[in-house]
Amino acid sequence: MAQITLQKNELVSNRNLVRLLCFLLIFCVSGFLKAQNTSYVIEEEQNQWFIGFGVGPRLFFSDHAKQLGFMDRISGGGDVYLGKWWGPILGSRVGASWQVLKGATKYSYKQNLSHAIPEDVNYYLPEHKLYRQKFDAWHAYADLLFNVSNIFEGVNRTRFWTLAPFIGVGYIGTWDQPTASNFSLNVGLMNKLRVGSKVDLVFDIRGAAFTDRMKSPIRDPNPEQLDKYPGRLNNDTGNRSLDGILSVNIGIEFHFGGNIISKPVYYQSHIEPVPPVDHPSVSVITEWKDVAVDVLILFQIGQSTLSKDARVQLGFLAKLMHEYPESSYTITGYADEGTGSSDLNYRLSSDRAKRVKDCLVGEFGIAAPRLKTAGVGGIENRYYNDPSLSRSVIIRPDKY
Repeated sequence: MAQITLQKNELVSNRNLVRLLCFLLIFCVSGFLKAQNTSYVIEEEQNQWFIGFGVGPRLFFSDHAKQLGFMDRISGGGDVYLGKWWGPILGSRVGASWQVLKGATKYSYKQNLSHAIPEDVNYYLPEHKLYRQKFDAWHAYADLLFNVSNIFEGVNRTRFWTLAPFIGVGYIGTWDQPTASNFSLNVGLMNKLRVGSKVDLVFDIRGAAFTDRMKSPIRDPNPEQLDKYPGRLNNDTGNRSLDGILSVNIGIEFHFGGNIISKPVYYQSHIEPVPPVDHPSVSVITEWKDVAVDVLILFQIGQSTLSKDARVQLGFLAKLMHEYPESSYTITGYADEGTGSSDLNYRLSSDRAKRVKDCLVGEFGIAAPRLKTAGVGGIENRYYNDPSLSRSVIIRPDKY
């Protein structure tokens, strides 16, 4: 009965781990798909490459680790990695880690099968008939990173805190004899705190899961059979189908390299200043008249459809344009830099400008030759650090 209960508990634990991995995978993929709905044009040098290192605690999840106390399972390790951001949203990295892992095993040090420590001549946990184990392990990995701060808050290169979840694959193995190795699935969160223009403080949480029986066709082999069927990272047997390592690192990341792309244009309103008065006896008479200013039309994320509010604003502008038939305008479309690809954002910004022109011409009777259109693509947050205000069209008077 106790064996059946243990198997049920391990099965529930494995299911929960799989659910967590699936949730993080869906979260990352949904963020990537959202990123395809808009575009970007970088306004300054983008530090694309990065290299980092960190150290921190490790927690090993294995067949019998549950029977050990929490503090008995805490160990240490370190990471080093190299990566590149391919745009404001998507990045990748490769790295390697080393760690000392602590767990529990059924096999004693004298049997030399499962990294049991020499100090445990007798059972460390007599009620479970288990010995403590301790061994060195390495882990090589490749990750895909998603900058969710840029996805949901827009691009901001001076942001203090950046959150980037990641998913990846790896290969993990042991240094100590008897050696074993296995493939892994990795998920985690990278938290970065900006401490300089090219330096970040990094708080990295990683979970690595691997099947304990990937190379072993026998579920619970006898001790004599372990050498014939390698593949268990800690060379121990039990009822878990998945083992794992939880890593928490604190480290430093450095940025280098990059490219420069032209800056977006900021427009000034067309109001002529009053000339200075040269003599106090001379008075200035000001005549009030209609003045043309820039008009901002906003759009929903990933869309170019004009709202009713936008059409009302265009109607007000059209009335002024009819009063001054010699005037001409440039209609410039934009998109939010923080989401989507460069090509998609360019098409989206051009389509937004065209929709505004079509409304002025078709609904309000403005002559088409008076209107020029242009699509800029994606821009960084322009007003109040709000990406929604970058999903816009600006109508600017050329001649008035």
